[in-house]
Amino acid sequence: MKEFKHVPDSQYSKQAVPKIVNSGGMRQYSDGDGLFPSITSILSREMSSEGLDAWKERVGTKLAKYICDSAINRGNKFHKICEAYLNNDCTCKFVNHLLEYGMFEQAQPALERISDIVGIEMPMVSRELGIGGTADIIANFDGVLSVIDLKSSTSPKQVSWCEKFFLQETAYSLMFEEITSKPIEQLVTIIASENGTIQVLIRNRDDFTHELKEIISRFQSRRVMV
Repeated sequence: MKEFKHVPDSQYSKQAVPKIVNSGGMRQYSDGDGLFPSITSILSREMSSEGLDAWKERVGTKLAKYICDSAINRGNKFHKICEAYLNNDCTCKFVNHLLEYGMFEQAQPALERISDIVGIEMPMVSRELGIGGTADIIANFDGVLSVIDLKSSTSPKQVSWCEKFFLQETAYSLMFEEITSKPIEQLVTIIASENGTIQVLIRNRDDFTHELKEIISRFQSRRVMV
């Protein structure tokens, strides 16, 4: 098993860890001085959900809820196994979770491209952008400092469906840079599917910065109007 090196960032470590709270009907981050809406919640509200809404209508509310809840449960287990592995902990306690452990085993070659881990599950806020969020992983990927996001899926994703992932990761990159003055240009999304397929999508954050800021601005304008 690969031994992962951890290299915490001193500037990030100096900040008080923001707490997640539910306020105003959405998840927000509190740093003691203010509340910062979750970037995940912002993107969910501002980006089109027509396809998802149509699917829910087609399959019915009860089945849609069951499928969504199952996907959340699968994703949480997959994350926990990957985090244990990256923290150099034994993953043996997860072997009874057959589906999620099998997905982790398929993802291992991609995970082993990670090195010099700055942090895992890193909550942050940005006063400049007025947002908060939690990055899955900040580390080197193929030797390049990256924001790395772990996703699980029933089947492989069409790249056109993944824009929300890239925007989310861009937000984490900008928040981290605001805190540490260290830019992260590379975004990495690792998607493990139930059929054993692993997708590794690598993007540049500068391709998404303008769109992200427009979405945040639109969200904030609507909040002021309300």
